[in-house]
Amino acid sequence: MNFRQFVYRNTMRNKPLYLAYFLSTLVSVMVFFTFSTMAFHPILQSGVSQNLKVGMLGSAVLIFGFSFFFVIYSLSIFLQSRKKEFGLLLIQGMSMKQLRRMISLETLVIGFWSIIFGSLLGVGFSQLILFAAKQLIGVNFDAYFPVKAIVLTIVSFSLLFLVSSGVAQFQLPKQTIQQLLKADEQGKGAITFSKVKSVIAFLLLAIGYTIALLSQGTTVIMAFLPVLVMVVIGTFMLFSQLSVQIIEGLKKHLSFFWKKRNLVVFSDLAFRMKDNARSFFLITIVSTVAFVAVGTLYGVQAIFLGVMNYIPYDFQAPTEQPYIQKVDQTLSSLHITAEKASYTDYADEQQTTIHASDYNKVAKLLGKETLSPKTNEAIQLQAAGSKSTVASVKQVTIGQQTLSVTSEKTTAIVPVYQGTFVVSDEVQLTGTANSSTIWLTKDATESQKIAAGKQLADTPIISAIAYNKDATLKGYAPTLFVGIFVSLVFIVSAGSFLYFRLYSDLANDTQKYRMIYRLGLSRKELKKMVYRQVGILFFIPLVVALAHSIVALLAMYHLFSLTMQAAAIEVLAVFVCVHVFYYILASRLYFRSIANAIGMADK
Repeated sequence: MNFRQFVYRNTMRNKPLYLAYFLSTLVSVMVFFTFSTMAFHPILQSGVSQNLKVGMLGSAVLIFGFSFFFVIYSLSIFLQSRKKEFGLLLIQGMSMKQLRRMISLETLVIGFWSIIFGSLLGVGFSQLILFAAKQLIGVNFDAYFPVKAIVLTIVSFSLLFLVSSGVAQFQLPKQTIQQLLKADEQGKGAITFSKVKSVIAFLLLAIGYTIALLSQGTTVIMAFLPVLVMVVIGTFMLFSQLSVQIIEGLKKHLSFFWKKRNLVVFSDLAFRMKDNARSFFLITIVSTVAFVAVGTLYGVQAIFLGVMNYIPYDFQAPTEQPYIQKVDQTLSSLHITAEKASYTDYADEQQTTIHASDYNKVAKLLGKETLSPKTNEAIQLQAAGSKSTVASVKQVTIGQQTLSVTSEKTTAIVPVYQGTFVVSDEVQLTGTANSSTIWLTKDATESQKIAAGKQLADTPIISAIAYNKDATLKGYAPTLFVGIFVSLVFIVSAGSFLYFRLYSDLANDTQKYRMIYRLGLSRKELKKMVYRQVGILFFIPLVVALAHSIVALLAMYHLFSLTMQAAAIEVLAVFVCVHVFYYILASRLYFRSIANAIGMADK
């Protein structure tokens, strides 16, 4: 048996040892392959939806860069967890040069199988994504065999694993043979933390959150960089200092620490938090970026569609014969029945005014509330679909007459870009007269409205609400789809990293639970302990990331005077479900590994 055969057989015969690292790299390959499949789809290459093509290629580059960092960092943890094995190999006569060569070959073997299986799984997974893209974007992504994606994936990740195999040689533990052999026996010593740094962490997060939540309008932009710096620094110190202090404080409360399984779960939790501080920090930041990206995309979509969703009529055009005739003829050609009404408003640089009779004609047609201001009063209008962006006033001057503003009404019947008022017909209006006509269809389907809008699209001054909404959605959907997919990749990668990081402590946990098992630990009790331990490590970064994301999204929505979007919350809930699924899967696999290692019967 030569050296290469030894390395290959050692790798293949120790699958549990390499499984977590292998799965992590496999996920990276599969996701990159899926993006490449979409980017090289024939329908994109033919010139359709070029924005989507550019976005997918950019996302593929981003994912590859993230994969490179992820593989290198995972490899470092993987090697640090094998100190005792390296010590045994060195004491058997293996030289450091041979050890480095072994690690390099192992990395290439794992990388080779990751590329093979990742590409195979990616073929099937990409077809599901193409189907989802078709439903979301409305572009007909037919199934095809992705030759270019296969070539790009093989070449890109072959280079990645070649580089990582070289980097791995410099990541070997720099300790003596005796230290390597006793790696599992060495205690972790006394846990240390700084109370001052813990207080600083709390203050940084509290101040950052307060500034973000209290900022309004353009002050959000001014506060962005200071808040970002405070939250990032505070997050790292939260995991490395404050969390350790909190855990140590809980352990001093004997009524809590000695309760049921808390003794086992919390006994070394502070060490885990300290050791995993960098990992938790990176996972939190990556997850926060993913959550905020999707929430922001939905917020921008709300800006695009917010006003249109509140408009109660279907078509609008200036009250001039050519435009009215064109809309009527278009609706007639599509057998669409509609009623129409016209109104005139008067605008100057300060305000817009409209007679109550004109406003009420449109309101009656649309089934909305009519207004009846008295001769000496005015009713101020505010735009529907967003927070008030027009300052409220108590009086308004129209020509030579001053009227008292008695109330405010929210409306989408007429546009509100500045102070807009409904007044009695007896009031003489001043300013430039603007006449508009609106149409309300009867029993027309959404597709019929869109078809009519398409025919009227060559006249931009005519507004077709259903068509404008459809065009906006189709134009924005590619960006939204790419954003959601990239964010989902980050969440899955974070889960994979947590899963792999968990397995790096498998040997120590097995030894701990084996000793407890000898004292009479049942399988059911072991399962509860493992699930609770894994749950703490999985959900602490998630909870912090969610808190960061909610504060950031609220600040972003304050910038655009929007309320918290239900759609963004729904997407965050989906990501949380993905994380919960990963937690359940990781807990089951980790529990099974420990139970099998200590010889616990399956009951």
